[in-house]
Amino acid sequence: MEEKEELKRLYQLYLTNQCTAEELQRFFVLIDNNEDDETILELMSASWDQTQRVPETGLIPDFLPKEAKEIQLSPTRRIRYGFRPVAAAAAILLICTGLFFFRSTVWDAISPAHQLQSFSAQAQRKQLELSDGTKVWLSPNSTLKYPEKFVGNSRMIALEGEAFFEVAQDANHPFIIQSGQVSTRVLGTSFNISAYSQTPDISVTLVTGKVAVALQKENGITEETIVANQQVTINKAEGKISKANFPNASDYLNRRLGHFDYKGTALAEVVKDLELQYQIKIQLSPDLNKSLFYGNLDMTKSSTQTLNKLCTVMEANWKKDGGQYVILK
Repeated sequence: MEEKEELKRLYQLYLTNQCTAEELQRFFVLIDNNEDDETILELMSASWDQTQRVPETGLIPDFLPKEAKEIQLSPTRRIRYGFRPVAAAAAILLICTGLFFFRSTVWDAISPAHQLQSFSAQAQRKQLELSDGTKVWLSPNSTLKYPEKFVGNSRMIALEGEAFFEVAQDANHPFIIQSGQVSTRVLGTSFNISAYSQTPDISVTLVTGKVAVALQKENGITEETIVANQQVTINKAEGKISKANFPNASDYLNRRLGHFDYKGTALAEVVKDLELQYQIKIQLSPDLNKSLFYGNLDMTKSSTQTLNKLCTVMEANWKKDGGQYVILK
């Protein structure tokens, strides 16, 4: 329901030519992710009934590339209503070209480059280099969507899961990572984003540089800016964003390679990492909930090898019970 309302809001901004580059990007992401076309068709139908189908000039946002500005509309008969010209012309761009224009042509107009997707499976890690020189270390069970070549005034990608980024410096083209309702905006820095769909929180941990993390909500945008050795956490259910110092941010330089270093971390937190890395369920014995773990775990190894090492250090045992693992004293 929240995405549906956001789609309606962004649609109205689009009709009145008030979308920022980020809002326009989000608009097309919502359209692309929409499982059925009912909502979109309702919006289009409502605008159709009030639209004077006469092309206007000067309505294409400045941040669109030249190819997008050259889109031409065929002359059509007039339908006279008291609708504002700007909204009418914008509606024509939506309605007359049809739903598939949204999902392919418009997306290509914003980013003519071919859209790519990289997925890392269970216990798999990938290292990518984007067209601008940005390096990405993709954690297991994660998906990255990005253009073959960046165009326009910003560099936009989408992430579900976890990844470590070393963003190439380019002050004129901000690098923006969209993870659901959260966008992270940088110019050039190194940081980690954890945005798995099954976890209650999204976190951005900064190793070097400076980033701004924005949370889109119904009543507006909340933003926090962090510097090196700080972390932003977003509670998805409550829609709250907070930041805190994170002295061990440099640990993510090893984590991006699958090497996790724990310095007195609650065993329950270690178990959460294992569940995400291996996509398994682990039940922890209640008497171990407050136990702390000191040591290194190599998440590139098999889940059984990692569990063996963990339990050896903790002087515990593990067993498989149905579809989950159980760690007990």
